[in-house]
Amino acid sequence: MQVTLFLQLLLPGLTTGCVYALVAVGFVICANVSGVVNLAQGEFVMIGGMVASWLAAASWPLPFAIAIAMLVGAALGGAQEKFTLAPVRRAPPFIQVTTTVGVAIVVRGFALVLFGTDPLSLPGFSGDGVFFVGGAVLPVQSLWVWGTTAALLAGTFGVLRHTDIGRAVRACSINLQAALLMGVDAERLRVIVFAVSGAVAALAGAVVTPIVLSTWDAGISYGIKGFVGAIIGGFRSPLLAVAGGIGIGIVEAFAAGYISSGWKDFIVYGVLLAYLLIRGGVFRAGRAAFAAALASPLR
Repeated sequence: MQVTLFLQLLLPGLTTGCVYALVAVGFVICANVSGVVNLAQGEFVMIGGMVASWLAAASWPLPFAIAIAMLVGAALGGAQEKFTLAPVRRAPPFIQVTTTVGVAIVVRGFALVLFGTDPLSLPGFSGDGVFFVGGAVLPVQSLWVWGTTAALLAGTFGVLRHTDIGRAVRACSINLQAALLMGVDAERLRVIVFAVSGAVAALAGAVVTPIVLSTWDAGISYGIKGFVGAIIGGFRSPLLAVAGGIGIGIVEAFAAGYISSGWKDFIVYGVLLAYLLIRGGVFRAGRAAFAAALASPLR
């Protein structure tokens, strides 16, 4: 019974953690290219779920609904960089971060007006069946979340490592001035990165919606948990951001199952506080290990 309960909490936590991981990677890559923490990142997950659900309810074929949701996410991401961040590029950092908060509020407000307050749902991509793992019962849609996340992360790291645009992203993260001198078009690159990040987050929102539904304010939770994952990654390492996002999902599930659902956020943010204290050197034994893990950018 204990093993079954453990799996029943672990595997759904892994599912939500996958979404947090994708959001965290978006935070890290956008921050390294633009120098700005994009606090609107979670809203793209919400938009993906809401747009796909709304179109599916209007009898659009599911693949087309998801494709349109990704296009909307890409358009919003690119527009955010082009029309809200680029004009304040030389402003103090707090102005730039505040601008992303404004974008998040505007997107959330439009979602409320367009889609209403009622949760929207999508049918499972392979039906509404379930499968069993060691006695734990999971929706088949979980397999779609895991597979999509694995494919997107593999594609992200493949692009970063083996393509010209990926090398340009890494160059900008290491030394922007040197990258500009080498001919990197940083303005165009930022728009591309924000657009791709928006599309990926929208796809994540669409894939997870058959499990958790989608609401106009869901982006707040996704954004905060993804932000915590990105902090664990030091806003430098996508790999650690992935681990942080998945870890946050699992900790959240265990806290809700073993303690209380009302305590899950308290425990998640407590874990973040403990991490920051260790990272800051309160516990000296952990300081050197964390510093070494976060030493190289965009690993």
